[in-house]
Amino acid sequence: MRSDGHSRNLRLHRLSDTPATFFVTKSLHPKKPILDEVAREIVNALGYAVQQERIYLRSFVVMPDHWHALFALRGPWTLPKFMHALMSYVAGKTSALLRTNKTSWQDGYYDTLVKTAKQFGFVTYYIERNPVVKGLVESPDQWDASSATRTDLVTDPWPWLLD
Repeated sequence: MRSDGHSRNLRLHRLSDTPATFFVTKSLHPKKPILDEVAREIVNALGYAVQQERIYLRSFVVMPDHWHALFALRGPWTLPKFMHALMSYVAGKTSALLRTNKTSWQDGYYDTLVKTAKQFGFVTYYIERNPVVKGLVESPDQWDASSATRTDLVTDPWPWLLD
């Protein structure tokens, strides 16, 4: 166990102790359009994280070969710890399909720290419009594996202000 002095030193160079909002993307490698078969499992995993008070979730979409989510971590979760727990579950549910199709989840994930209200709005719009932009549907609410349809999973209003 570390002393209080050590903990204080670790916090010394931290930018902020306020909760952070992240835009995360996780893809298949190589990319293959097969996730429609397991999209429900990914949505269920995000829903479980909301229910268990691990995250606040603003938007998400599961595309044929990747998924996006905009969320804020709830204490004591860190982004690496949360993504490990989420993807351990998702990997277990998707492993047979991925093996059959000779693909796997990419190592790691892409994350962006969302710092402003403008960025928050843009990312939300980008995520929910992704299936439309890719020509899969005509409007966001036609895509089942999305916060545009699954509003029951969305945290609204957002628990803190950005900017």
